[in-house]
Amino acid sequence: MRRVYLFVLVTAGAILLLGCDTQPAVNNAAANANARSSSTNANSTMPSSADTASAEAEIRKLMDAGQAALSKNDADAMDKIYADNYTLVNTDGSVQSRAERLASLRSGEAKYTSFSYSEPSIRVNPEGNGAVVIAKISMKGTFKGKSLDGDFRVMQVYSKTRDGWRQISAEATPITAGTSPSSANTSNGSSYMSNVNSTSNSNR
Repeated sequence: MRRVYLFVLVTAGAILLLGCDTQPAVNNAAANANARSSSTNANSTMPSSADTASAEAEIRKLMDAGQAALSKNDADAMDKIYADNYTLVNTDGSVQSRAERLASLRSGEAKYTSFSYSEPSIRVNPEGNGAVVIAKISMKGTFKGKSLDGDFRVMQVYSKTRDGWRQISAEATPITAGTSPSSANTSNGSSYMSNVNSTSNSNR
């Protein structure tokens, strides 16, 4: 009888131990599966280096087209570059909508004899549908009769829309002695990137 009693106790203890050992294993397996799933989902939202390079190439093409168009004051060409909600902050602080900007180019209120980009720094957002560009502009021309001759640091925001990449905003600041391109990129680019996601989504 004593042997039967001991056998029952040992068997019950073994079952309890197995139950304790099995449950963490099940929990660990579920946790690992969830971790792998989360990692996969996170990675699926990140653009590949090829996607980023492709986006940068498209934006560079758009900048080249804009440079050529503004050098000739070609408003019709810029009409295909500016997004519907485009906004420009001019060097004098005035703000123009897309319609106002195109009208100023057509009327001669804004007129360029030369216009070129250099030193572009392009940052594509994690979703791959928006970007911030900080570049140098060297231009000659007039705006409302005042000279625009000089070098400027420009910040532009681009969005990937149904019709492809479009420029949705720009702001230019005169470059003064001692201004560093790297400091401009760091101080301004980071703050704008936080707003690119929501802006890009609104243009889809």
